[in-house]
Amino acid sequence: MASLALGQGAAAEATEYSRVETAHYTIEAAPGLTGTMTTLAGQIELWHTSLYLELGAPVDVHAQVTIVRSADELLAVARDRHPGSVPPEWAAGLAYPSALTIYVHVALGQDALITTLKHEISHLAMGAAAGPGGVPIWFTEGVAIRQSEPFAWDRAGLLVEAAALGRLLPLDELSRGFPAGSARAGVAYAQSVHFVGYLQKRFGMDRFRELMRRLAGGDEHRAPFGDVVAEVFGQSVAALEAEWHEELSVWWGLVPVVLGSSTLWMAATVLLILAWRRRRAQSRQRLRDMAGLEVVDMAEDIEIAHNLRPPKKLVDPYEGRPPSVH
Repeated sequence: MASLALGQGAAAEATEYSRVETAHYTIEAAPGLTGTMTTLAGQIELWHTSLYLELGAPVDVHAQVTIVRSADELLAVARDRHPGSVPPEWAAGLAYPSALTIYVHVALGQDALITTLKHEISHLAMGAAAGPGGVPIWFTEGVAIRQSEPFAWDRAGLLVEAAALGRLLPLDELSRGFPAGSARAGVAYAQSVHFVGYLQKRFGMDRFRELMRRLAGGDEHRAPFGDVVAEVFGQSVAALEAEWHEELSVWWGLVPVVLGSSTLWMAATVLLILAWRRRRAQSRQRLRDMAGLEVVDMAEDIEIAHNLRPPKKLVDPYEGRPPSVH
């Protein structure tokens, strides 16, 4: 057992953490959470092996997972242990790949807690496979969501709406950051997930792992992400993006006609109706947002588990600078 002072303002509360060791993790839990800790300890090694091997990352690492009671407590612990880091208030989980450290909270509920933990383990695996900051944000998030979450109709609806209205965001733009303060953030995540899936399905997981291996070169020999993609897949990111856009048009436009599937038509209709209703409800807010969208700069070494649509009033989590300690 060990104590950690958690403080918000002048008041500080000493918290005793229980700990358990697995082959690759030290899991610690705040008081009253030993049951959750034990449950996760019984499954985490399976997730670790699966997620790491899928990315071709070396599995022989040891990381720490901290389980706390609430989002406020998660932020307090992360700020205390990583001075200079300013994680956003809406984070559901945090991972620091260089420090091999993950923070999650149980207020999410059991299913969401497991999903978030897998998401953050994926970020650690990506850091081990490609190095911190070695890949663009859209790639990191797309991989993490695909590894940790099932298919989401809500996210598919955002993608359909954006594709149908010609509002897909250029991947080059997403490489610099995701939009915050509007539903465009949800579109960014939807695009990231689908495009990563497109690459995996088109080229196969063996080629995808080859991409990861090529990205994992040492700092002195690591080539830019776009160059590695072109070498492994034989096409630039821009060319692959253009083909993906075309496939989106075919999938959502022609497949229902060719197959004559009422199910597909109904699904597409429902998605478009939901998208239309959402657009009407958000139109006024969107006009305000367009006056000055902020960009979430994820820097190179803090990875955040996000909701599908982050809250509208977000700030740069690093206040213009990357975390100074990881």
